[in-house]
Formats: sequence, structure tokens, C-alpha cells
Amino acid sequence: MNLYSTKTFLQNLGLLSSGLLMSGSILAEKPSDVLSIHVKKSEEKVKKSSDFKTEFGFRYNEIVQDVGDVVGNQYFGRLNLDYHSESSEGTAKSFEFKSRINNEEVLEYSVKEAYIEFNSGQALSLGLGRTALTWSSLDTNWSLGKVNNRINFDYFEPEEEGLIGLFFKKRFDNGFRIDGLGSILYVPEMSQGMVINKDQGTITCKTAWCEAPESSANIEGNDVPIYYNVNYPDVSDVIYKATLGVSLGYEQGMFSGKFFHLYKPENTMTVSAQISAPADLSQINVDVTPEFYYHNVTGSEINLQLNETWSLNGAALSILPSKFPVGDQQYIEYTGIKPKKKLEQYVGAGAEFKGETLNFKLNYIGRVSDFDTESDVLVDYPRWNNAVNIYLNYMWTRNFHSMLDIKYDTLTEDRLTILKLNYLVSQGLTATLGVNMIGTDRDSESYWSKYDNNDAVYSSLKYRF
Repeated sequence: MNLYSTKTFLQNLGLLSSGLLMSGSILAEKPSDVLSIHVKKSEEKVKKSSDFKTEFGFRYNEIVQDVGDVVGNQYFGRLNLDYHSESSEGTAKSFEFKSRINNEEVLEYSVKEAYIEFNSGQALSLGLGRTALTWSSLDTNWSLGKVNNRINFDYFEPEEEGLIGLFFKKRFDNGFRIDGLGSILYVPEMSQGMVINKDQGTITCKTAWCEAPESSANIEGNDVPIYYNVNYPDVSDVIYKATLGVSLGYEQGMFSGKFFHLYKPENTMTVSAQISAPADLSQINVDVTPEFYYHNVTGSEINLQLNETWSLNGAALSILPSKFPVGDQQYIEYTGIKPKKKLEQYVGAGAEFKGETLNFKLNYIGRVSDFDTESDVLVDYPRWNNAVNIYLNYMWTRNFHSMLDIKYDTLTEDRLTILKLNYLVSQGLTATLGVNMIGTDRDSESYWSKYDNNDAVYSSLKYRF
């Protein structure tokens, strides 16, 4: 008997792909939403500038009753730290930390960047630590999470979390540039808020974007409980993985372009699962094993700066995953679930206008690789397939501005809408009203359909001193 013939249940098991390593506690909003402290220093002997910001904020997401009524989505408080320092000797330091705690008392956190960089007079810089690569605007604009990790506090506006390693940048007088990254350390992308109870064999979530698998399955009309056993890997088996990448760029006048290639572990873990059940089908036992896959990420882009306000860009991105995980592959019988890996290829284009009071962006992404929703049941759904994005930010007065961000996928009919109204009440105090909405086709499944209830009509206060 095939106990798991339904596509939904197979996919729900795959939802364990991020957050199992530390029970969902491995390693926000934008800084404009929160409180800042700004300090600058200077010294006569060695010129040095430092910039330190501390940001605080609180947001309540249920102004409208029953909108966004999911676990951990009612309200949260935030604390962000941001430090940058540069000296005339060519040394730069950066540290950026983000955190928030929700109504379920789950603390989410991220060290977005933490590095030290040494710059020479020959347009050469060497750095060590965690830094976000700026190699693919297509990956950044559409939050694909193939290059840098994502900060998964909020899928509406996920920021990027850097990669750890040694990095270098070299600029040439003729306009060419070379960037590189090498590392033997790896920290996967986090999905915090997952609670794994090993004694009871349950997996639950306490944040809105955490993905827990099904707790039961319907078999021949009976609701059968599912018990999970997660085989935690050793920390040493996780963190010691190599990354190597290089980016070649050129800039001359209004034109700039780049080509890059990265060989690295995927930013999220994948799981395989072995399924068993007693003869009476009184329960289902699922033995879950996290696995790590490498992938090759290749991309290119060109940019045209037409004038001071208008710019155009075009980009391509290819992700070729390994067919087998790192280390010994788990033995899977016919009753098991083994994830599949599939080539992903995207193209994109965009236009941007930057004026004194208006910032406008129009972006497009198209998936050119095949994806069959009927047969590829063990492959993660693409985040975007054939989508357009319109972004508007308008400053009505010095104290009041609004932002509208709409993404629409013409293939799946997925829609993400973000609307913000920000008002500077007084120096240091900002009030915000906002709406975040997800729309999907309820008759079909897609990446966003499982988050259909994660809407929010919210208000927030940000204090700056």
C-alpha cells in the first residue's frame, strides 16, 4: 500500500528543509522602520570615521480582525545593531545584527554581516568574515536565495545574509574588476520558530513563516497520527564545507557588466524520510535525515546608466544542483521519500527611475527551465515563474511618504502586495500604517499557496534617538 500518494503530504515532509539543525534556531524589517542612534568620530593623527546605529521598533499586525491570524504573527518587537568604521589607513569594519521577538516569545536573529577589510593603494582589498555578495541583482530583487542566505523573518521583504569566508576585490585602470570568495565554513539559512519534541515525535511551529509537516494522514477514512524522529547531524558535519567563487566585471562610461560563478552548498538543507507503520496502521513513523547538497550558481548581467535618473538592466541566472548529497546517501526503500534536484534557469530585466521625490522600479523575471507540476512532486516549487514587479516610493512632504510594491506571477497567479504609509510625527518618532497581502489561485498549488493566510494589516511605531 502506498501510504503517501497525495502530493500535499509529500511536499509537507519536504518543508523540513530549513531549520532542523538546531531545532529551528540556527543561525525584518528595513532599517528605515526602526530607531537609530548615530555617532561619528574623528581623530587628527589617523583619520577615522565610525557610524553606529541602534534601532528599536514595535509592530502590531492585526488591526483588522482575522487578517493574518496565524501562529506568531500577532505582534513583534525589534532590535537591530549596525556598525561601520573606516580609517585613512585603509581598514574597514562592519557588523550588522538583526533580531525580533514575537507574541509566541520566539527570538529570531541574524548576523547579517560581520567582517574586517584591508584596502591598499593599488585598488586591491582583502577581507575576512561574513559579507553579502552583490554579484546577482536578479537573485537579490526576487529573493531567490541562491547566492546569499535570506533572513527569513518576513517573506514579503526578506533581506540578505552574507556568506562566510575570505574575499578579495581588485580594480584595474581599464575598467575591469575581479571579485572572489573562498571558504571552508558554511552556515545554512535559518527557519526559526520550529519546535521539535523528540520524546513525543512532534514538529510544530511558532512563527508565521515556519513550515511544519503534517501531524496526521488520512488513510482509508481514518485519521492516523504521524510521529517524527529527526536524525540530527554533528555540527562538524555541517559547518566544514567549501565555497569557491569568482566574479569578472567591466565598467566604462554608462555601461557596466559582470559574469560570475559560485560552487557552494545550497543555502537550505534538504531532507529525506523513511516511512514505516505497524500492520494495524495505528500510527505512521517517519525517520527524517537532513542532507546537504552542493550546487553551481552561474550568472551574468548588464547595466546601462542612461542619465542621472534612468537606468536599465538585464540578467541571467542558472542553478545546477548536484544529484547526490554530501557524505553517505541515506538508504531509501520504496516506502521512503527522497528529494529530487532540478536545474533552474532564469532571465530578468528592469528599469529604474530615481528622482528627488519619486523612486520607481519595473522588474521582470522569467523561469526558462522546465518544471512539471504533475510529475515533479518532490521538487520544491519555484518562488517565481513569469512575474512582474512594480515598485513606487513617493515623498509627499518632508514628513510623509508612501511605498507600494506589487509582484504578480502570470503563470501561477500568485500576488504579493505591500503598501506603507510613513509619517514623521516628530524628530525621532515615526508612525507607519501598512498592508501586506498574498493572493493565490486556490484551485492550484504553488510556492506561495501555503502562505495564503500570512497577511497583515499593521501599525508600527519607530523611535529614533
